[in-house]
Amino acid sequence: MKKIYFIVILVVIATAAVLVISGKKLPSIISPTISPSATPTSAELIKVSNVSSGQLIKSPFVVTGEARGYWFFEASFPIRILDADGLELGVVVAQAQSEWMTEDFVPFEATLVFKKPTTATGTIILQKDNPSGLPENDDELRINVRFDLENWPATPALGQCKPTGCSGQVCSDEDVVTTCEFKPEYACYQNAKCERQSDGKCGWTPSEELVACLYAAWSAEGGANPQ
Repeated sequence: MKKIYFIVILVVIATAAVLVISGKKLPSIISPTISPSATPTSAELIKVSNVSSGQLIKSPFVVTGEARGYWFFEASFPIRILDADGLELGVVVAQAQSEWMTEDFVPFEATLVFKKPTTATGTIILQKDNPSGLPENDDELRINVRFDLENWPATPALGQCKPTGCSGQVCSDEDVVTTCEFKPEYACYQNAKCERQSDGKCGWTPSEELVACLYAAWSAEGGANPQ
């Protein structure tokens, strides 16, 4: 019996050797081939319906489309816009418009408000939300756009800066609620200029009069730093 097994093994080895020498592939029973599963591209996971490459846009700009449920986390994902130099002009959180815990496409919408760029072109980046922080889970869709600089809104889309707070001591583009205690330095802001600063935020523009008034009030309060 052992002799028969030995002969069968010799025949199999000899057959394999002949196939290798002749350049033929071994039957799949000897060398199976496994095809790797294809990884979906970002274009297959998220679609933007109202913006295409090279489109002319200005702020504010509404971005709409649909994405697979696993592109979201807690029904949202970030959208950023950069200028041609890579400077971030604005960011917004896109919100799912229906149930997001699915593998199907889910509609989303976001209003992208951004600063006026100094370059003629830029990029909208739709990022897959990645709460794990692992690089292998990152994904994004980039769309190159052009900025409509000639028709840019005269009033900043971020809102008009204005004095607010109980004593008008806060410079902001939205109403701010503060306590109503009075401090001498608050009077200094009555003639100060409230406007958007170089960092894009609202603030009091420094002037000799404002600085002198604030430090006089500070000295009168015994050295307390005015807010």
